[in-house]
Amino acid sequence: MAIVEMKRADDIGSKVCGDAVGEHHFRTVGLEPPRVGVDAVAVFEGVRVYAPSLRGYVTAWGKGYALDRKAFGQRLLRMAVNAGADLLDGRAVVRPIVEGSWVRGVEVRSASGGTEDVRARVVVEATGVSAAVRTKLPSEWWVSERAPPEDFNVAYRAVAEVEEPQDPRLALIYLNPEAAPGGYWWWFPKGEGVVNAGIGVRAGRGSPSPRDRFDAHVRPKLLRAGARIVHEGGGLVPTRRTAPCMVWNGIVAVGDAAMTANPIHGGGIGPSLVSSYHAAETIIRALSDGEASMEALWPYHRAYHAAYGAKQASLDVLRIYLQSLSSGDLDFVIEKGIVTDAELSEMGYRGVLLPSIISKGLRALKLLSRPSLLRELKLVKEYMDRARRLYEEYPSTPKEYPKWRADEERLFGEVKSRFWGSRA
Repeated sequence: MAIVEMKRADDIGSKVCGDAVGEHHFRTVGLEPPRVGVDAVAVFEGVRVYAPSLRGYVTAWGKGYALDRKAFGQRLLRMAVNAGADLLDGRAVVRPIVEGSWVRGVEVRSASGGTEDVRARVVVEATGVSAAVRTKLPSEWWVSERAPPEDFNVAYRAVAEVEEPQDPRLALIYLNPEAAPGGYWWWFPKGEGVVNAGIGVRAGRGSPSPRDRFDAHVRPKLLRAGARIVHEGGGLVPTRRTAPCMVWNGIVAVGDAAMTANPIHGGGIGPSLVSSYHAAETIIRALSDGEASMEALWPYHRAYHAAYGAKQASLDVLRIYLQSLSSGDLDFVIEKGIVTDAELSEMGYRGVLLPSIISKGLRALKLLSRPSLLRELKLVKEYMDRARRLYEEYPSTPKEYPKWRADEERLFGEVKSRFWGSRA
């Protein structure tokens, strides 16, 4: 077993990231949660979401951690090495080794410029959002499929020491389509004197520069807090449902390489842990029974979708809809209490638009003559339920995949056309 890593060993874990993760993900995979002073710097009690007007907010309560990202990565590295993995650090993946219809390893390049082949019975594609292995596979292989640019957010963030005391109990998210079209900006305290603050916008043609938006909307707030920037940088986040197919003969994709991040807030650490856990379980069974063929690895899909992927698909519908709303629409939904704290928490955990939200929306919208928004909420719930069922009924064998994929493309094409097309 080998880990191929582009960074040097002592830098593994350092990356541009929001640094936040919910505790429930650790319970799901049976991993010891982070500890403050070891691989976390603070504990969150919830996430507060502000309306564009700042006059209203709603809070999803639930325990989470502000990570020491490098220390957390180093902890996972030690676990892998202690379990017998060989670390091949300072090596970048050049291309997959393809023999017939199989992936048999990867070609890597060292910092000195030399190349070598690392052959394997199965390759775990964990190269992040670049998906540097699977996207270089033959285009006719289902696992190589790329997502359109609009299914990603581009982000820019800074970690800063601040003079203004922070309340580390809440992670703060600010919805503002004018400042962050298709995304949001955030302020995540990491203890009382440090914050992770940034902004994300929907990628695609005509997308604004996240660095420019950061300078205009986030940096002034940091300066008012007396910030000393420790690190800043940008990145790309998949904010959509998971990759339709995540396996092929000899390869399994996990984490951002499989587009497992939460479509609403872009959190990727927890879903990466969940996908990696189910990938490992599937790989162990496959190799115990013989070889890691596509058929042997296929159950990974259903295991992951049962744990997270079906919810993720449902939330992708909600993401597409939210990206179509104006500041006025978002103000209305939050300020009128159409979504309560408990409902937001439940919706985020289960990925379901609750009937209670629809009934409250019915009362409020009738009073204010906003029937079009009510119709949209009902349609969103219908689409979310359909997306969840579709992923819960993911095909049990590769033979059934083409029909399922056609149904999936049709559904999400309809969702995008309905909500983005109407406001184009």
